[in-house]
Amino acid sequence: MSERKGSGHIHSAGNFLFCLIISLALNLQGLIPAAIALILYLWLGFPPLWIVLTLAGIWFFIILIQLLVIRWAASRPSKPLGSNKNPYSSNGYVPGGNKNPYSSAGNQADDN
Repeated sequence: MSERKGSGHIHSAGNFLFCLIISLALNLQGLIPAAIALILYLWLGFPPLWIVLTLAGIWFFIILIQLLVIRWAASRPSKPLGSNKNPYSSNGYVPGGNKNPYSSAGNQADDN
């Protein structure tokens, strides 16, 4: 198993294969076209068997690509957020104590 130091993430082929098997099991409805084509092949001899295998392969590669994209996105470092520009969610905001810097009506009402 390969382990990435410092980030707390463990990447290994075993985890990827496990996730792939789970993803395939959760997306079995994608095999419906291949199953219909297989039934038609066994019952009528049409369509050719390579079409059945192609449909199953397309389903498999769609799931594989989705899983690889998710794995790639999870491995990207997150960008730090910019500074907070909202004066009401800043650390210095005290409810009722700070006046609204954008409203003159709010400042007049608090002065009375």
